[in-house]
Amino acid sequence: MVSNTDTFAIRAADGEELLIHIGIDTVKLNGKFFKLCVKQEQPVKKGNLIEKMYNVS
Repeated sequence: MVSNTDTFAIRAADGEELLIHIGIDTVKLNGKFFKLCVKQEQPVKKGNLIEKMYNVS
C-alpha cells in the first residue's frame, strides 16, 4: 500500500493497482483530519482498517 493522506493505492498480488481518493478538495487540508492506520508498502487484507478521517466541521 502507498498513501498520501487523502489518496492511496492498493496493489494486488497480481500487480493490479487501485487508486483511492477520499473527499472533495481534501488536498487543501494538507493531511489534517486524516490518520493512516498502516505503513507504506504494508500488506493489507480484506477488513483491515487503512485510514481514518475525522469530522471536518
